[in-house]
Amino acid sequence: GIDTGKFAAAAMGRAGRPIPTIGTVAVLREEKRLDLLLDAFATLRAAMPARLIIAGDGVERGRLEAHAGQLGLGGDVEFTGMVQDVENVYPRLDVFALSSSTEQIPNAVLEAMAAGLPVAATAVGDVPVLVAAENAPFIVPPGDGTALAGALDKLARDAALRARSGLANQRRALEVYDVAAMVAAYKALVDG
Repeated sequence: GIDTGKFAAAAMGRAGRPIPTIGTVAVLREEKRLDLLLDAFATLRAAMPARLIIAGDGVERGRLEAHAGQLGLGGDVEFTGMVQDVENVYPRLDVFALSSSTEQIPNAVLEAMAAGLPVAATAVGDVPVLVAAENAPFIVPPGDGTALAGALDKLARDAALRARSGLANQRRALEVYDVAAMVAAYKALVDG
């Protein structure tokens, strides 16, 4: 579970941005497949104005920055480096993206959901069952950059769809993944 209240405030003030911002929060390691996210973003960026924020640091950063340069993404991609207070990243985003080749229960997805964001992600680990039903169409096969680009495109183009999916995700995070609810559920199991 996560402290959903810490992230819920991020849902405020997102409406009305003229250029959609896609983003992720991750340790920059090979299994996060951020090269796939950059490729998918390049496809989206060729079709419409958009921005990408990659929050985090790690051994893959240099390679990923070079890949972004090779794709000609220039100023449309921001690598933030290490972020101490990740709750401050989510208010800058319109869509959360996860491109990993492997996960279990990614905290970043739960945080994005609590922040009221729609999630475009690969169907790894528990991601398909974490998100709200309204968000399910944006969960794509692992390694499928074309499908990820399609999910990003649909969400980037439709603010109302983003809002509906994000609100459904936020409701689900508050009801199911709040740390207090999870502690109570575990306590009931142990005491049961």
